[in-house]
Amino acid sequence: MTPKSLGCQEIIARGAYPDCLRHSVPIRVRKSAFIPRANGQDNDGLSVSVVGNLTLAKLRRFRSDTEAVTLHVGHVREVSAGGCRLDVAADPIDDDPDYALIVGFPRRHPEESAEEKAVWNRLADLLAQQARCCLTA
Repeated sequence: MTPKSLGCQEIIARGAYPDCLRHSVPIRVRKSAFIPRANGQDNDGLSVSVVGNLTLAKLRRFRSDTEAVTLHVGHVREVSAGGCRLDVAADPIDDDPDYALIVGFPRRHPEESAEEKAVWNRLADLLAQQARCCLTA
């Protein structure tokens, strides 16, 4: 089944560890919150959830020190670099019907070039500029 794109008006949230946040006022998100993992686990996309009543509690299910950062889907769609354009696709799973993925990053692989790394870094930086910290999920 092909994931369905979310509407531009949707708000999505991603769990971020405290070291992915800048301790400033207002709190800013570091690009490290959006870099796909080198082992290829994020090749399908970066995990997010469509914001709903239980979203923040769901983001804490793995680690209690996780903060929530939010993004507007319409703004994610405006992010592009190096010929890659990002999108957000619904990808519900059994225990999380609001699960979705930020897609469009170049795939991670063992022979990554400096150019590919530059694209991941630029895309992650642009997402971080759009993200807002919810202060304790």
